[in-house]
Amino acid sequence: MAKQYPCVGCLVQDELPMQKIRCGPNLEIDRCLRCGGIWLDCGEFEKLIELGSFYINNLEAPAESEPEINPERQCPKCRVRLKVMRYDKMPGIEVDVCPKCGGLWCDAGELKAISEKHRS
Repeated sequence: MAKQYPCVGCLVQDELPMQKIRCGPNLEIDRCLRCGGIWLDCGEFEKLIELGSFYINNLEAPAESEPEINPERQCPKCRVRLKVMRYDKMPGIEVDVCPKCGGLWCDAGELKAISEKHRS
C-alpha cells in the first residue's frame, strides 16, 4: 500500500492522513478530506493540466469542515518548509512549493482556478 502523508494545510495533521485519489491513467494524487487541499508530487501538476478540466473538476471536493490553517506548511515528504509561489498572470492565486522535491500544494479551489486561467 502506498504511504499516506499528513495534510500540508491543516494545523492538526495526525488525525487524518491525506487520501490517495486516482485521477486518470497512471496518475494518483493526495487530497485532504478535511480541508479539500491537494498535494501534487513533482511533475503531477503538468500531467493533470494535460489531462484537462474533466479530471481537475472531479478532484475538487468541498471541505468536510473548517480546519485551522497551518501557517508553518511543510512538505509531507521532505519535511522542509514550503515556499509561496505567486502567478503573475493569475492575481490572488498562490501555491506552496517544496524547494527540495518540487512538490506542489494547492488549497481547496486553487487547482480548479489555475486550470480555468490556463485554458483561457
